[in-house]
Amino acid sequence: MPVARQRAEGQALVMVALSFIVLVAFLGLALDGANAFGQRRRVNNAADAASLAATRVLIASKSDGSHGDAINTTISEFLLADHNFDAVDVTWQASYVTRDDPDTIIGPVDDSLAPPSDADGVRVDMTFTFETFFMRVMGQPTLSVGASGTAIYGPLGTAIGQDLIPLGISDSALSTLLRLGHLRVDLRGKIMDDYSYLAPGDPLPSELDDVITDANFAHVSFRDVAGAPETGNDCASPTVAENLTYWWCQGSPNQLQINRELPSGGVTWGPLRSAITTRISDRSRAVVPVYVSLPGGSGGIYYQLAYFVAVDLSYSYSKQSVTMTLLDDYVSAGAMIGEGSGVETGVWAVNLKR
Repeated sequence: MPVARQRAEGQALVMVALSFIVLVAFLGLALDGANAFGQRRRVNNAADAASLAATRVLIASKSDGSHGDAINTTISEFLLADHNFDAVDVTWQASYVTRDDPDTIIGPVDDSLAPPSDADGVRVDMTFTFETFFMRVMGQPTLSVGASGTAIYGPLGTAIGQDLIPLGISDSALSTLLRLGHLRVDLRGKIMDDYSYLAPGDPLPSELDDVITDANFAHVSFRDVAGAPETGNDCASPTVAENLTYWWCQGSPNQLQINRELPSGGVTWGPLRSAITTRISDRSRAVVPVYVSLPGGSGGIYYQLAYFVAVDLSYSYSKQSVTMTLLDDYVSAGAMIGEGSGVETGVWAVNLKR
C-alpha cells in the first residue's frame, strides 16, 4: 500500500509539470500571437505607405529621367526613419507594375536603371522579424511577418481638398494654355491681349485671335446641389462654408467628379480679388476643372467637368490679372478615373491597389 501511494504522488508531480508547460505554451501563443497580429498590421500599413511614396517618386523619375535609386532611397528612408523599423530586422523589395494589370510585376526597381516607360506604380514586399516574449522558452526566439503594398497612378478623375479652386477654364481655351504653357486672365474672366511671355520673334498663336474675345473662364460652384453661392468672407473660416471665397482660399470639401455638372458661380471677379490674392500668396499651385458648355439649364448656363489641369498661379497688381502657368506631373488628392482611363493632362492621382 505505501508503494502505491508514492507512485500516485509522483504521477501528480509529472502531471503538474506537464500542465505548466502546456499553460506556458498556450500563454506564449496567445501573447506572441497577438503581438504578431499587431506587427502584421504595422507592416501592412508601412508597405502601403511606402508604395504610395515610391509611386510619387516614380512619376518624378519618369519626368526627369532619374534612375531607380531615387525610388529605393525613398522607400528605405520611409521605412527606417518614418516607421522606425530597424535595418537589421526588415527586408524589402520594390518592383514596377502597370495600372492595367497591377498584380503582375514587370521588373524590379534597379538603382542603376531608369523606370520602364510602361511603369505606372510600385509594389513593395517587405518582411519584418521581431523577438518573442514567451515562445522563446519553447525554442522560438523570433517570429516573422510579411506584407505587400501596391500603389498606382493615373489621370485624376475625382478631386477633393485644398488644391481645387473654383476657376473653370473652357476646353477651347485650354488649347491656348497648352500651346503657350501659360495664360494671363483679367478679372472679367477673359484672356488678356498681352503677349509678354512670348519669346522675341515668336509668332503670335493664331488661336488667340478667337480666344481673347470670348469669356473662356467662369467661377463654378462646388456645391453638391445646384445654386449660385455667395462670395462670403471665409479665408480664415474654421468651419466649412459653401461659397466662392472659401473655395478659393481653402479648396473644396466636396468631391468633384468628371462628368459632373458645374453651375456657374454667377459672381464677377471684383469682389473675389482679395480671396484670389490671398490664395496665391499662401498656395500658388492649384487644380483647375476644365469644362465643356452645356446649353440651357434651369439655372442658366451650365458647365460639365471634362478633366483637370494643374497650374501655378501668379497675380499682377499693376495689370489686375492672374497668370496661369501649366504644371506637368502634379499629384493631387483624389481618385483615378475608371481603370486608368481618362485624359492625361499631367495631373495625377496616386491610389492604393486593394
